[in-house]
Amino acid sequence: MNSFRSRRLLAWTAPMALAVTAIAPALPAQAAAKPTSTPTVTTGPVDKDLNGDGVPDLVAVGGPGTGLDSGVWSALGVKSHKTGVGTGQVQTPATNVGLRGSSALRDDATAFDGTQVVTGRFYGTDRQDLLWYVPTVGDSGIVRGAGDGTMLDAWRDANTSPIGYDYLVDTNGNVPLQLASAFEADGVDISGAGIPDLFGVSGDAANGYRLGYHPNVGAPALYFGVTTLTNPTPTGGTDWQNWSLASTETANGVALFLRNAGTGDLYLWTGITMLDIGDGTGTLAHTQYQVAANWNTGVTIGTLEAADINTDGTPDLWAVFTDGTYRAYLTSGLSTDSVATVTATRARPLV
Repeated sequence: MNSFRSRRLLAWTAPMALAVTAIAPALPAQAAAKPTSTPTVTTGPVDKDLNGDGVPDLVAVGGPGTGLDSGVWSALGVKSHKTGVGTGQVQTPATNVGLRGSSALRDDATAFDGTQVVTGRFYGTDRQDLLWYVPTVGDSGIVRGAGDGTMLDAWRDANTSPIGYDYLVDTNGNVPLQLASAFEADGVDISGAGIPDLFGVSGDAANGYRLGYHPNVGAPALYFGVTTLTNPTPTGGTDWQNWSLASTETANGVALFLRNAGTGDLYLWTGITMLDIGDGTGTLAHTQYQVAANWNTGVTIGTLEAADINTDGTPDLWAVFTDGTYRAYLTSGLSTDSVATVTATRARPLV
């Protein structure tokens, strides 16, 4: 059993372990093995496809400063009549699927003000659910997706699951600045249902900022600890607090866009595998591509969503801006030697 799986199972076996150590002498410490991980590619629905038509859909968070009214806005992807794949356009006006809030205690659209929303199979079914996260305080939870582009009523307890605050903090007690789906980049699926792990960025000025890996330990909303990743930023630095993450999964595995708003750098990591070192740290093996330079430099983007929009096997991006408009950025021509080709659609109102 590899050390990463062992740490996950520790969450379930800790009470038994404590009972044993109370009556048995301590055993000599053993060096942690370095496992060889194989990421598991999720089978089932297309990532970001909320209604099961095989085309990714766009989800954006509203509220003050976003250009959208409070809530969660869902817009279904538009298919090409000729090719049957996504065009980058979405059906507008988008629908506010967050009018009933994020839980029984926060039962109106303002519950999503200041949140980040990530879609994925967080209940382990064939539907895309919505994980919401408040970076300023660390509150988070999951709302079940309805399978038609909306989500089920959050005021019903059976449709929501809170994520424990302590489950996501780093070793210095810091909550993540942001989260993104990691799918199963470590190759471990304790639930057997494909519940995603999470990427996060956390830290502070005194201890620095790091990319982290938050493993799911076998049930919806159950995350246990964080593996601190040793990877530098795409440009070789440690200023992870300046980078935004947007992830997706294709037939080629887990992919992660990384954007530095201040410099305009936009990179893509593909074929991501999380390698656990065994001492609380790990690293992401990946192939890096520079997607663009001076990409929307200094521009505030309210929602950045990654998906294989046009089903060509290469991840693309949607950006929703603070004036309430959106654009798709279709990526092609990936090369480790040159900047990729990015084709932007015309900006259109989302609502």
